[in-house]
Amino acid sequence: MNKLILAALCLTPTFSIAANIPNDFNSKPVLPTVEKLRNEAWTWSNFSKLPKIGKLERDGNYKNRYMMTQTIRSDNPETTITFYGTKERPEAAIIETRSWGAANTQNSSFVRLDKLKGVTPLTSNCNFKKVSLSDNDNDVETGATLEFQQAYLLPKHISSLSNAKNNLYMASSQVETYVITSTYQTQAYTMSIITPDKAKLGQFVNDYGWNKNSKGKTISCKVS
Repeated sequence: MNKLILAALCLTPTFSIAANIPNDFNSKPVLPTVEKLRNEAWTWSNFSKLPKIGKLERDGNYKNRYMMTQTIRSDNPETTITFYGTKERPEAAIIETRSWGAANTQNSSFVRLDKLKGVTPLTSNCNFKKVSLSDNDNDVETGATLEFQQAYLLPKHISSLSNAKNNLYMASSQVETYVITSTYQTQAYTMSIITPDKAKLGQFVNDYGWNKNSKGKTISCKVS
């Protein structure tokens, strides 16, 4: 289990209502930023002009890596776009919609960019479906279930978006996690990892996505 999923399990607020992802999805709130990613140079200066964007700061999980987060929606389900990269430039955008077991989850919209018409599936050793894992540590049980993870080409000419200057590459996934202590706590989220550099997409899946197969083996993710 990678650092991002571990953090999700450890930081789950205490709720006892199950967090399920609804069948209906709405990606429109993040599309203005996605369009900028498809048309503008990937620089911290360009991204700092986005609305509701935080300051550039160090990424506490990785040495010599920096991050900047745009808050699309702060209530449940929370929607954010976090850019990660070197001090010189951003290299990946992580788009998340995350819910912590709120009663209105079933009536709330999650983002799923894999639903865009025209995205092209790519071959990857980290394209997974229906993978579950769990762990027991003293009196705490944690677990996560991956509904799917798939790598895609987001082409510059795509029927569901305007024509753009650049192809992008992404891995999209849907996950539910839980923690059992004295209560059953759960959360659910969808994620898309986007980068203009296809060669680095596998690395970013290792760092931020799902990199364990159905046997619990950690995979070095690659996209071809």
